[in-house]
Amino acid sequence: MSRLIKEYITLLTIEDKRASERFWELERKIKIDRCNPRVILNMRKSEAIYDIISLIRLGVITYDDLADFSEDVKKAAKLILSR
Repeated sequence: MSRLIKEYITLLTIEDKRASERFWELERKIKIDRCNPRVILNMRKSEAIYDIISLIRLGVITYDDLADFSEDVKKAAKLILSR
C-alpha cells in the first residue's frame, strides 16, 4: 500500500498536466488497483485455493505462510504451484 500511495502522490504532483487530467488519471489508477489482490480480495470458500495460489504467485504470501492450514490445502497448493 505504501508503494501505491507514493505512486498516487507522484501522479498528483505532475505539474505539466492540468488538475482535471491528474484527477481522472488518479481515479483510473485507483479503479485498476482496487482489483489487485494486494489491495483487496473478495474471497469465496469455493475459490479459496485459487486465491491462495494467486497471493503466493504475486509474492503477497509464501508457501511457508500456509503452515496453519490443513494438509489437503498445502498439498493442493503445492500441486498447483508445481504446474
